[in-house]
Amino acid sequence: METRRMGPFLLDEQIGAGGMGVVYRATYIKTGQQVAVKFVPVELAENERITARFERELNILRKLRHPHIVHCYGGGLEGSRLYYAMELVPGGTVAQLLRERGKLSWETTIQYGLQIASALHHAHQAGIIHRDLKPANLLIAKEGKIKLSDFGLARDITATGLTAAGRALGTFAYMSPEMIRGTPPVSHKSDLYSLGCVLYEFLAGRPPFKGDSPAEMIYQHMEQDPPRVSTVALDCPLWLEALITQLLEKDPAKRPRDAAAVETALHEVQSKVATQASFAGHSLSGGPTSLSVERDLSEVRKLVQKKKPKPKEQAPFFQQAWFLAACLLAILGVVVWSLWPASEATLFAHAQKLMASDDPLVWQEARTEYLDPLTERFPAGPHAEQVQQWIDQIEMHEAEQQVTRNMQRGREPKSEAERLFASAWRYEQFGDRVTAIERYRSLVELLQGDAAQRPFVNLARRQILAIEASPGDQGDRLEIVDRALAEADDLYAAGRVVEARQKWNSIVTLYGSNRELEPQVERARQRLADEPAKSP
Repeated sequence: METRRMGPFLLDEQIGAGGMGVVYRATYIKTGQQVAVKFVPVELAENERITARFERELNILRKLRHPHIVHCYGGGLEGSRLYYAMELVPGGTVAQLLRERGKLSWETTIQYGLQIASALHHAHQAGIIHRDLKPANLLIAKEGKIKLSDFGLARDITATGLTAAGRALGTFAYMSPEMIRGTPPVSHKSDLYSLGCVLYEFLAGRPPFKGDSPAEMIYQHMEQDPPRVSTVALDCPLWLEALITQLLEKDPAKRPRDAAAVETALHEVQSKVATQASFAGHSLSGGPTSLSVERDLSEVRKLVQKKKPKPKEQAPFFQQAWFLAACLLAILGVVVWSLWPASEATLFAHAQKLMASDDPLVWQEARTEYLDPLTERFPAGPHAEQVQQWIDQIEMHEAEQQVTRNMQRGREPKSEAERLFASAWRYEQFGDRVTAIERYRSLVELLQGDAAQRPFVNLARRQILAIEASPGDQGDRLEIVDRALAEADDLYAAGRVVEARQKWNSIVTLYGSNRELEPQVERARQRLADEPAKSP
C-alpha cells in the first residue's frame, strides 16, 4: 500500500476484504480512537459502478443508527479513492465462531436471532434491504452483542437502484428464491429468508442447502424443502424449528409478516420452553419432543385448572403485594427518568461542543445525534436559527465535496444546481471573476426558493461574498482572456506544453459560445491545432 494514512486516519493492519472494498484497523489522529476504515482499492477506484455502490453504502449507513448495526462515523475522498470510518468491533464474526465451535446452542441461537431481527426491523423501516445477510457479516462485540455489517449490496428502496434487471446479488447459500428468479420483486421478506438460513446454520453447523456447484444450490433454494433442523440439532425446541421452517418458505407471503414478528416469535419460543420445562420437560424419542403444540397447551391448561392450594400464613411485608408493587413503581420511575428525552438546552450544548471542531466527521456526528433531534422536536425553539446554520454548514461541505468529486472523475452533475455551481466555479478558477459572479448570482436567483437545492444556493452566496471581498479590480472579460492567451504562449515557449494546452482548452470550453470573444477563441483553437506539429 502506497500510504499508511487515509484522510484523518492512520492505517494499521488489514482486517477484512470484499468485492468492493478493503477494511483496515485505523487510529483517528486527533483523538487516538481505534476505528475500522473501509475504502475502495486503487485498482478499483476508476470503476464507476463500484464507486457508486460504495457511495450508496456510505449513504445507507448514515441513515441507520441502531445498537445492533455497525456505527458509521462518516467518510470522504482521499485522492481518487472513497473511504468511510466505522466502529471497530473486535470480537470477529459469527462465521469464525461457527468454524471454531461447529454449531451453536438453541439458547444462543435465539439470543443472536433476537438481535439480528431487531437490526433488520430498523433497516427495513428506513427502506433498506440488506440482501447479503450471512454469518460472515455478523460481527461479535463485547458480551455477545451482535452487529450487522457490510451493506455493500444493500438496496435503498427510496433511491435509484444500481442492480441490472434480472441480475442476482448476494451469497448463494443464503439467497431467497425471489432473489434468484428476480420475481416477485426483492423485499424485506427476502432478508427474512436469509435470516432463516442463518438460524438454521447456527443450530446445524451448516446452511440448509449445500451443493457442489452454484447451479445445484440455486435449484435446491427454488425447488426443494430443507431437511428438518431437529434431525441434526436434537435439542432444538419444536417452536423454534417451526419458526425457521416458516422463514424458509419459498413463497414470501407465507413467511412472517416482518422482522418485528420474528422477534415476537423468538420471545414466545423462550417463554414456551420455560413453561414446558416447568411441568413436562422434553422427550427426545424420534425428535426434539413427542408432544404437539396443541397437546403442550392442553397440558398447561390442565395444570392451571387444578385446585388451588389453601392460602398459607401471611408472608413477611417484603413479600407482600403492596410492597412489591411499590418497588416496581420505583423501578419504573428510575427507568422512565433515565429514558426521558434530553432537553433542548442539553441537546444544544452537546451540538455546540461538536460543531466547534473543524472536522467534518465530528460535524456529521453532531447532526445525527443532536441537530436532527433538535430540528424535529424543537422546530421553533430559541436555538432553531443557530441549529439551521450548523445544518447548512454541514450540507454545504457535503455539496462541495460532491462537486469536487464529480469534476475530478469527469462525471455528470447530479442536479441542475450542481451543474450551475460547477460552471461558475470553473470561470472563477480560470480567473474570470466577472463571469463567475454573474453565474453564481443567476444560480441564487433561479433556485433560492427550492429547499432541495439550498446547499448549492448557500455555496453560491458564499463565493459571491468571497469574490466581492477580495482585493483588486475584477477586470474585464476581454482583458482576462487576452492575458490568458499571452500566458499560454509564454508557457509554450518555456517548454511547458501541457500547461499551455490546458489554458487554450479552457478558453475554448468556457467562451466557445461567446460572440464577443470569437477572435480569442479562434486563436486558442488554432494554437491547439498547430501545437502538435511544432512540439519536439
